[in-house]
Amino acid sequence: MTRDIDLNNDTDRIPNPRLPAQCPGCAAALKVTRLDCTECDTAVIGGFHLPPLARLAPEDQAFVLCFLQTGGNLKDMAERYGVSYPTLRNRLDDLVEHLVSLAADRPEEKLGEASSL
Repeated sequence: MTRDIDLNNDTDRIPNPRLPAQCPGCAAALKVTRLDCTECDTAVIGGFHLPPLARLAPEDQAFVLCFLQTGGNLKDMAERYGVSYPTLRNRLDDLVEHLVSLAADRPEEKLGEASSL
């Protein structure tokens, strides 16, 4: 039995809904099955896995964004987060390890390989 959950519905009372990475019912991994064009109503239907960055918790996604915004400057990030450099470095190391494990779950998703630069 499938159950539809509309994260954009006001009655769900979810502020700033984000793309969920886990099922709200059983916590299993989710996959995208439909993509719709906002201009021409074309739909692409299939089974697409979320990339590793999209499977991170929202706070980890915010951390990655801050990392990119500061150009990877950990000293600036430590100041923004109000923590010591070693604390921030440990968090980054943990996040990298987590991303590597997420990519290892799906061998076709290799971190560090750019298709084109």
